[in-house]
Amino acid sequence: MIPFEDPEFIEGYKKLCQKLEDDKPNNFDFDLLQKPTKLHISAIIFELNEDPEKVKKVCSIMSNIQDEIKNISKGEIVYKFGGYDAFDSFDKARVIFGKMEEDDSYEKLKQIIDLVIKRLIEEELIDKNKLDELHIKKEGSSNNPTYTIEMHLTLLNTTFLNKVLKKKKKKPIKNFDGTDIHDTITNITLPDCPLKKIDFCVLREDKATEKYELVQSFEL
Repeated sequence: MIPFEDPEFIEGYKKLCQKLEDDKPNNFDFDLLQKPTKLHISAIIFELNEDPEKVKKVCSIMSNIQDEIKNISKGEIVYKFGGYDAFDSFDKARVIFGKMEEDDSYEKLKQIIDLVIKRLIEEELIDKNKLDELHIKKEGSSNNPTYTIEMHLTLLNTTFLNKVLKKKKKKPIKNFDGTDIHDTITNITLPDCPLKKIDFCVLREDKATEKYELVQSFEL
């Protein structure tokens, strides 16, 4: 995943959260919001069952392609805000996210993610026949494919709220009508955010940092 850690960006996101908290649009629940410490774009989520050999192999792959990554990034990738969108729709949303403007940085990030996915496939850490399950699209020719994902910065997610509801022994929600939520934030532009690294993480919270549990970081 690519973490968002720039202080100005985090401050901008907190203002968005405060706007929602103050205005309390229909169907808004504070527990839908992503924690500021966990803001990120997911490159790929896949199951390793915490197998130490597989974890070590991923770290080795990422280390080996560091030079290629830096040749693509040329030392600068910046997230520029490209508006809001939702999975599946604003009136039946599972996730509301910030889009990335499709500029030079966006293209660089696409190339880097394609490179990472290709290496993981080559090393059989992900199954090329199960890409749909991993939300990966295969484009181009079979001899020289390009692998893409839906790049998005999750801001509100039913998964976050459902974790809280489960602890309270309440019924989970499938989606929510985010129309009024979107109307409340539609004129808020999130700040630019320099993206500095790719974090290889375990998908659970490190209680000490309130971030995802870090295995190893790699420079962009």
